[in-house]
Amino acid sequence: MKVIPAVKAEDKQKAYQLRYKMMCQDLKWLPDEGYINQEEQDEYDENQSLIFLALDESGNCLGTSRLILQGDRELPIEANFNLYPREFIEAIHGKITYCVEVSRFIVPQNLTYKKHEITLMLCREMMKTSLNMGVSHSFMSIDVRFFRLLKMIGYRLEEIGETKLYMGSKTTPGVLALNNLLPELKVNKPSLYDYLAAEGDMVKEKTLV
Repeated sequence: MKVIPAVKAEDKQKAYQLRYKMMCQDLKWLPDEGYINQEEQDEYDENQSLIFLALDESGNCLGTSRLILQGDRELPIEANFNLYPREFIEAIHGKITYCVEVSRFIVPQNLTYKKHEITLMLCREMMKTSLNMGVSHSFMSIDVRFFRLLKMIGYRLEEIGETKLYMGSKTTPGVLALNNLLPELKVNKPSLYDYLAAEGDMVKEKTLV
């Protein structure tokens, strides 16, 4: 299994098709209509996001996620949630110099791989990319169960607004401060640190300021 950035049109298509199957057909988070070729896309996919794919040895899509970048449109979390004031968030989590939003994190159940293996690989690739881009904070609005899972794994994910029903799921807005994250994991969660840094320069250990 590997995780790649979806740059080619055919790779993006795999992500859109998996998103449609899970979000529109299986989970019913979005209406099952109006999508060309059964591919779920939105306005952020045009030029304001980076898409990632988890693929098996045959090139089948096992999972997908994306990073929404700062741009002309405000981030979905800002548009759809009642967030705490920015100065309050920064007082607790540090100055927000460059933020992205984790979005469309889709990993269907797969008994071929170890528990959470696909999720962890997607997280690792997004973290590597974010750190190398100089991102200081990752925002995310995610199902409360997935929120708890990420915290159990060891990510220092914190709430930054009110939980509410959003796209068919009880959803919590959160932030992951990347400043000093790897040095902190090295001390407090060495197993997660070793996993994230396992592939040499897969993740650069550095402190962002």
